[in-house]
Amino acid sequence: MEAGLFVLLGLFVGAGLNVLVDRSPPHDYVDGVTKGARPRPIKYWECLPLLSLYGAVKSTRVLFPNFWIRYPLVELTTAALFGLAWYRVADPAWLLVVILVLISVLIALVFIDFETTYLPDVLVLPALGVGLIASFFVPDREWWQGLAGAAAGYAIFYPFAWIGDRLNRPVMGWGDVKLSAALGVMLGLAPLLLGLYMGVLIGGLVAIIVYAARLFGFNRILIPYGPYLIAGGIVSMLYFRSIADWIATQI
Repeated sequence: MEAGLFVLLGLFVGAGLNVLVDRSPPHDYVDGVTKGARPRPIKYWECLPLLSLYGAVKSTRVLFPNFWIRYPLVELTTAALFGLAWYRVADPAWLLVVILVLISVLIALVFIDFETTYLPDVLVLPALGVGLIASFFVPDREWWQGLAGAAAGYAIFYPFAWIGDRLNRPVMGWGDVKLSAALGVMLGLAPLLLGLYMGVLIGGLVAIIVYAARLFGFNRILIPYGPYLIAGGIVSMLYFRSIADWIATQI
């Protein structure tokens, strides 16, 4: 019963996330509309599950205008992860609430990055701040784990962004660096490393698929790294202990 309530809550939160994705920066429009245009007004009922599909015909994001499948996909993904989070982290209640908030922000960042190749500071930095505060109180974890994870996440990707700037090539964006730091503060050091590894595996698999698609003429497909980094982070957030225990039995 409680799991069902969390799934239902996830549907409503997902509908709100669709609005957030539509209205998040940058507001660069296509199809003849001037860049920098203000986002369209949102009706209150567009924040409800399924009815948010109305926004699909109005949305004009950068890479995927009228990409209607995103609307139910965001809602169903949020609902599934809310139910899974309740199942994996039922206690303490405050930690579950924090995890649900962070998962919501991460889901929004996934689809923003897919559609704009941009990770807005207005979402990444608050997530880092909330994760930092919560990291000092996570049960069965040393207080310094969040700080160590943030430092490691920032340090691992900093050289790639720095080199990209010097070469004037999109090796890795600074948004990915800050996102990695935010994931590190949420997860702690060891779970972050697992999350990065999972993100590389997921991203590599998708890269192979995208490369194959380009052979058939789909040349406009881009591969932002943020979504795969987030996917690996969420897997580690919810399943780190299970995966670590499985690895220990194999050694």
